[in-house]
Amino acid sequence: MKGSPHSLIDGLGSLASPPAIHQELMRVIARPTSSASDIADVIGRDPALSASLLRLVNSSFFAFSRRIDDLGTAVMAVGVSQIRDLALATSVISLFRDVPAEEVSMEDFWKHSLATAVGSRVLASMRQEFNVESLFLAGLLHDLGRLVLFLRAGQMMSRSIREARDRGVALHQAEAEVFGFHHGDVGQALMERWNLEELFGEVAAYHHAPLQSERFPLETATVHAADVIANLLRWGHSGAPVAAPVSPRAWKLLGVKDDQIPALLSVIGRQWEDAVDGIIPASRAA
Repeated sequence: MKGSPHSLIDGLGSLASPPAIHQELMRVIARPTSSASDIADVIGRDPALSASLLRLVNSSFFAFSRRIDDLGTAVMAVGVSQIRDLALATSVISLFRDVPAEEVSMEDFWKHSLATAVGSRVLASMRQEFNVESLFLAGLLHDLGRLVLFLRAGQMMSRSIREARDRGVALHQAEAEVFGFHHGDVGQALMERWNLEELFGEVAAYHHAPLQSERFPLETATVHAADVIANLLRWGHSGAPVAAPVSPRAWKLLGVKDDQIPALLSVIGRQWEDAVDGIIPASRAA
């Protein structure tokens, strides 16, 4: 079965829709009269998600000077859009926790995705961007199309992995030869189906070729660099037998100086461990 990215999404059933908690949050946030407590009430219906978000809010992610013990305070301290993005990130891991993929464990896959998410967030923080959680979410979702390929075309995906391993090429290249498109294209189709902001689809589509991104080249370069860092340091595993190379032009675009790299990696490593401790247990509980 080849098909197209969109036809693969058509066969996903309930997974072709975003997590229910995200849809409800979007409805509540859209109401002009909604308060932080209304948003907290929605999140509070999912105990695992609530616990996960509170662990993150009290971690090195935010480094607040005092402990935050309730969701309403967390929403006010972190921000509505940031909490929304963190909630979606946590929910997506739970949604795709049982993908049958012989080539990679789901825990390793999500550890890699979290490392990319955290790296994207830290790199965005260095540029003093306002909503760094949007980059966290973009990093987390960047390989989601690969899980769709495992779900909808497992044998062809296994063939792609064998091709990549035997020939020493990047997995997305092998996917393109086997399917006629790669996981980034599938991820973009899924982001469109979920009606997420265009940023997320474009990052998914071009994270292996960031300078081809027309609207979000800086954000795509950020996720690209974080993905490469996660692969090089073996923080989790995406299923790719050969790590895709870094784009020197994309790295230059980020403006990271050589003497900043050790501190950058230290911060990413610490926050990645907090993210794994905060989010992975919630996906297991779900």
